[in-house]
Amino acid sequence: MTRLAVAGTLFAMHPAYLDAWLKQNTLEAIMPTSVQQLVAAFGRGPAEAANPDPIREGATAIVPIRGMIGPVGMGARTETNVLAERIRSLAADPKIGAIVLDIHSPGGYVFGTQEAGDAIYEARASKPVVAVANTYAYSAAHWLATQASAFFATPSGEVGSVGVRSGHVDQSGLEEKLGLKTTLIASHPDKIAGHSYGPLADEDRAWLQALVDEYNGNFVAAIARGRGISVAQVANIHGTGKTFSATKAAANGTIDGVMTLRDVVAKYSSSRARLSLMKRQAAVAEAMAGI
Repeated sequence: MTRLAVAGTLFAMHPAYLDAWLKQNTLEAIMPTSVQQLVAAFGRGPAEAANPDPIREGATAIVPIRGMIGPVGMGARTETNVLAERIRSLAADPKIGAIVLDIHSPGGYVFGTQEAGDAIYEARASKPVVAVANTYAYSAAHWLATQASAFFATPSGEVGSVGVRSGHVDQSGLEEKLGLKTTLIASHPDKIAGHSYGPLADEDRAWLQALVDEYNGNFVAAIARGRGISVAQVANIHGTGKTFSATKAAANGTIDGVMTLRDVVAKYSSSRARLSLMKRQAAVAEAMAGI
C-alpha cells in the first residue's frame, strides 16, 4: 500500500491514534529509500506474536480484536476478512455456545468493517455474541462491538469515537522546497481527483465529503440495527465523535454494563444466561420490526 494517505481513504478511527499513524507513515514515505532501510534496521525489535486462535473456555470462544482494523494488505493487525471467517466458523460450530469479542482497538479503515460487522450480526441468530471493550473500543471497533448481542466495557474502559474521516495532504510546498515539480497525466480528470500535488479543488472536496457522509450513514445504520434503536437515536446515545468512559457509556445506554472480560466469560458460559440473552435479543428484534 502507499505510505501516504490519499484522498478517498476512509477511516473510522480515534483521531489521536489516526493522527499519530498518519504522521509516522507520511514521514517514512518522504524519506529516501536508503534512510528508510537504516531506520528500519535500528528500529526493528522482536517479531510481534500473531493473533492466537480463539481461546476456548468450555463452550465459550474468545476472539481477540487488537490494534488497527482493516482488510488484508492494508497493514492492519486485525484483518476484517479473517475476522469475519473466524466468526462464521464459530457460529457454525455446534460445540461453541457463545462467542466473546475481546476488543482493544482504536478502530481503523472503513473498508471491510461493514462486512465483518455483518458477520457478527448474523452469528447472533445462532448463539450469543458478546463484545467487551477491554480496555477500549473506538470507532470501527465500536462499530463491530455494537453488532454483538451485548456490549460491555471493563471498569477502566472507553468506547465511542463514532464517525468517518478522510483528508488531503498538499505536498506542493514541500516539493517546491526540494526543487521538484510533479506533472500528472491521466485518461480523465477523475483519475487524479484529490491528488496530493496541489491544493484540494472545491469539486474534489465535495466528492470526498459525499464519501464520508455515505459511509458514516452506513456506520450509524449499523449501530441502530445492532443495538435495536432508531437511526435518530444513535447520535444522542453513541455520540458523533466523542468517547465515553465505561460508567458514562453504561448510564447513556451506549453499552449494556461494566464488566471485566473474566466476568463476562463466566456469565455467558452458563446455558441459562445464553438463553436469557437470546430471548431478550429476540424481543428487541420484534419491537424494532414494529417501528
